[in-house]
Amino acid sequence: MKIRVAGCSGFCFGVRRAINIADSALKDLKSGEKVYSLGPIIHNPQAVDRLFKKGLQVITDLKKIKGGTVIISSHGAPVKALENIKKKGIKLIDATCPFVKYAQHIVRGLKKQGYRIIIVGDNSHPEVKALKSIAGKDIKSKKIGIISQTTQNRSNYIEEIKKILLKEDFNEIKVFNTICNDTLKRQLAARRLLKDCDLVIVIGGKNSANTRRLWQICKESGVDTFHIETELELEKKWFKGKVCAGITSGASTPDSMVKKIIERIRRF
Repeated sequence: MKIRVAGCSGFCFGVRRAINIADSALKDLKSGEKVYSLGPIIHNPQAVDRLFKKGLQVITDLKKIKGGTVIISSHGAPVKALENIKKKGIKLIDATCPFVKYAQHIVRGLKKQGYRIIIVGDNSHPEVKALKSIAGKDIKSKKIGIISQTTQNRSNYIEEIKKILLKEDFNEIKVFNTICNDTLKRQLAARRLLKDCDLVIVIGGKNSANTRRLWQICKESGVDTFHIETELELEKKWFKGKVCAGITSGASTPDSMVKKIIERIRRF
């Protein structure tokens, strides 16, 4: 059986940057000092656990801490949370992905110009929560600005734009492509795998939006597709009678995990 790995795998730029920022903060950690991340710094449990073992504590409630250092995750943080950190006088390190920062910048600009802002994305995702906090309360305006969560499926974003155009009453509309380049490349690479492979393994955190999108793209094609986090989830029966197995991974998946999964498949 052949194994094909998607051309774009392992950590993306924004995730690698956030991991490096966390590692740097933990490197010079003195006795008694505390370093926290507001929510998981990236959506990969194994990578988060590695940082936890080095001293990074994940928190969801700022009320529980009085000092130390707080790292903002790669997904960004709501405006109120950032304000609370400053009020407490706690040291803040911002590891927000630059692509997410760009989307936030667009939202601020649209809000200032009086646009009603529509965000296409997962309502419960921390990136979207941060964007919504910047946008503020929905205003009645016939000027509409549309942006996307940076990890959205491009085809889904286009479909949602079409629905908005048909449903909304507007005099002016601005649409921004805020899907990051890495997300687009991974989705394209996954589709290329589908041409030759009769099985696809998607590697990444179950809480990772961009990994779930890859899984959806592959699953909807009709090819047998499995979403796993580690090599221990692989089952030998999946590969019975298969000719080619494709491997793709989310933006928060370490290269080391991709290698472990390939090695285990080869042992099968």
